[in-house]
Order: sequence, then structure tokens, then C-alpha cells
Amino acid sequence: MKSLVIEDYLWGRKARLSYLMIAATILLFTLLGTKDIWTQEHRWADIVFGMFYRHDFLHPYLGETKYYDKPLLSYWLIACIAQFTGVLTTWTLRLPSALAGLLAVWSIYRLGCKIRNRELGLLAGWLLLTTFYFVFWARVSSADMLNLAGSLFAVSWYVDHREQQSFFNYSIFFTILALTSLCKGLGGAIIPLIAVLIDLIKQNSWKTHLRFSCIASVLPALIIYLTPFLASSYWGSESYDQNGLYLVYRENILRYFQPFDHQGPIYTYFIYLPIYLLPWAIFFLPALFSLKIRWPVMSTSSRWLTWTLFILFLFFTFSGSRRSYYILPIVPFAILFIADWMLADTNQAWGLTSSAWLIVFSLIFLAITIIIFPAWYYSQFGLQRFANTLMSEASHIKPWNEWNVVMLDAESKLNFYLRLPPNIQNLDIHGKRDSQSIILLKKSWPILNNQSVETIFISRKRYAMILRNFFPHYRVITIPSSSLNAIFEDGDAPIAFVPVVARQ
Repeated sequence: MKSLVIEDYLWGRKARLSYLMIAATILLFTLLGTKDIWTQEHRWADIVFGMFYRHDFLHPYLGETKYYDKPLLSYWLIACIAQFTGVLTTWTLRLPSALAGLLAVWSIYRLGCKIRNRELGLLAGWLLLTTFYFVFWARVSSADMLNLAGSLFAVSWYVDHREQQSFFNYSIFFTILALTSLCKGLGGAIIPLIAVLIDLIKQNSWKTHLRFSCIASVLPALIIYLTPFLASSYWGSESYDQNGLYLVYRENILRYFQPFDHQGPIYTYFIYLPIYLLPWAIFFLPALFSLKIRWPVMSTSSRWLTWTLFILFLFFTFSGSRRSYYILPIVPFAILFIADWMLADTNQAWGLTSSAWLIVFSLIFLAITIIIFPAWYYSQFGLQRFANTLMSEASHIKPWNEWNVVMLDAESKLNFYLRLPPNIQNLDIHGKRDSQSIILLKKSWPILNNQSVETIFISRKRYAMILRNFFPHYRVITIPSSSLNAIFEDGDAPIAFVPVVARQ
């Protein structure tokens, strides 16, 4: 009886969309900025910080390197939030992704309502919200969640308005495609168009959309899409020789047919789609295996959903360039497929009961593993604490902005925490990091023999034993250590050497 009450409040008679959206808001936004910058997040941090530093929002740089590999909109969203709040932090970096995650939850609800009913929309929303990698990427600064949410929102808009064939509705649809494509690439348009094309064929309604209002509505969206690229070409730095439109071609079309990197094996997504569906992968395989039996009695909408999932999976699999998270935009369609199967089979009462409990357990698990524990851990041992300690110690001697800082193969994300300019001196090493010696480091870093009391040196802990020989009278700043920290910490943890000199 208790499990039935849970189902009632999640997707049954007592369920409300507001419950789902409140839970999504809590899960996606709580303590959003507490975790350290993670791998690719440093690109968005460096690029947006560089835009403010150079007062140039049309020409992205990664450090001092021209970097137009992604369109501009994902950077602009972060920059707008930073301008509004007055500060660029990890919270402002991740806020667009969290907002996109919220939009995705609402969009899958709307799509589920149209495919079957409100019950499917709510169930799909709860399943998506408790999918581990959906929540993970919604709390990461990147273009991937923007791509997922924009694609899903475009399909939802089409399904909601396909019977209202007006210039306005067409324009909104194509504008969504343009804005989504300006976040990550052409996939933001191709994914929704594949879903729409399949629906037009299944509904045999493609002729009704061959009208002037549909064709004319492409023009405003095309203008919106091309404007940032044209602005980058005709305004600003004359020395910026990267062409954004060519890089769109290289990163989307050329990479698809003639990949130059990220060449995962053909079976990559057979492995990673189930992983990206956790914990709901346990229902995904039974739903697939039941297709042969269910197909004759499936509705047109359910068949459309199945075909869309299948064709999108083939589209990504046949791409020459494959990475695990490229499959992320398919996840909502797979979730809808699972939810549709769970509600369609009247013999799946056990599945609905177990899924209700699993949703509750997943919400608790995600809150602990993605929100609470990281917030506590990084408050004690994170880079922000290291940066605060370093700047405080250095400021006891003289103001932080008066120091010269040299990075000795330090992690580039430290630049963000320390508010260092893009042109900061960052010296690389010769050879592998694990095989360095005093001789090799002296060869890589001649500055070690010509130290200045005006300079703070920042490096990695793996070099600590060697570097202490060069800085015997310097104050050493590191991340605090504990037995728990030792489990997670590696040789790439930061270390800084601050000259001990009198205030000038």
C-alpha cells in the first residue's frame, strides 16, 4: 500500500508537475558551485575569463591560443550571468547547464504528455531526473547539457504545435534549432530534424508542411545562426585568423565522415548508452526484448519513439568520431522508451512498484553523492581553499596583484581560482611527469637558477621533493591533508612556493 502511495504522488492521481520541478530545482541547483572545476570545465572558465580580460566577446581564446572549436553562445550565456551577478565563479559557469537540465525535465514531461498522457510525462520526468549522468552533466559547465535540452525542447515544441501550422510556430522551432546549434554544433539541429522527419513519415503529414510559411520561417533562424560568425569575421582582432564557420564544418561534418580524433570503436555506444541510462538500464533491455511482442499493438506515437531512438543510435554509431558523452542527447528518448514500456504493459505492476522506490532511493543517492559529499569535501580540500590560502599568505607580504606568478607545469584551472591573466608564464616539462629528475627540471625550467623574491612559483605535488631543494627558504602552500584526502589526492595536487620577504 505504501508503494502505491508513492506512485500516486510521483505520476498517479495525486501527482503534480510542480512536485517534479521543485525536486529538479533542488537537485540541479543546490550547492552548484561547490565542486572543483572538472576537466573540460576549465575551457569555459579560461575562455570566458579571457573574454572579460581582453574585452573581446567575439574571438575565443584558450589561454593565449585561438580556440573557436565551439560556437559562441555557451560562452555568452556564462558571460551574461557573470555580468549580471558581477562575478565569474564556478556557480556562474554551471548555471546555464543547470537551467538547461531544468528545461529538459519540463520538455520530456511535455513530450510524454503528447505521446501518451500526463502519466507518461510525469514518469519520464522522474526517470530522467534520477538518471545519474543526466544530473551529473546538468551540474557541469559545458555545451553538452545545452545541446541535450535544446534538442529535446525543439522536438517537444514540434509535437506540441504540429497541428498549428503558422509562420510563428515554424519560426520558433527553427530558432530553437539555431540557438542550440550555436551552443555545441550542428547536432543541435540534426537530432531534432531526424525525430521530426520520422514523425512526418509515420504520420504521412509531410505534404501539409510544404508551405511558404514553413520555408520562409527558416530565414530568421538562419540569420540568428550566422550573425555571431559574421560578427567574428568582420569586427575585432585582425590577427584572429580562425574562421568559425569553417570550424563548424571541421568539427561536425568532416569529423563525422573523416575523424581526426576521438575515434572510439564501433561498439562504443553499445557500452555507454546503458551506462548513461543508469539506474534505468535495468528496464531498458527488457523493454527492447519485448518489442517483437508489443509491436502489433503499439500506438503510432510509441512506434515513432522507437524508430527515433533506433535511428538516432545508428546516426551516432556510424559517426567516425565517438566519445562516451556524445551519446547524451539520446538519453531522454531512451527514458521515454522505457517509461512507455512500463505503462503500456499491464503486467508490469512489479516494475512500477520497484521503480517508485528506486526513484526515491536515487534522489537520496544523488543528493548525497553529487551534492552533499562533494560540497563538504571540496570545502576542506578543494582548489578554492588552496587559492584562498595562497592569496591570503602572499597578501601578508604585499598585495596579491603585485606578485609575479610563474606556473611550473601547474594545472591550467588554477588560473581561474587565482584570477591570473591568460598570458601568465606557464613552463612545460621535457619528457613524462613520472620520470622527472633535478637535471631534467633544471633543463625545463631555467628560471629555477634565477629566482626572484618578487615571484611565486606554483607547481604539482609530484615535483615537491625536487623543488624543495630550490626553495629552501620559501613558505610552502598545499591543500590540507587528511586520511580521507589521501584516498582522492594524487600527484597533480597544487603546491606553491612563496618568498618570505618583508613588506615593502
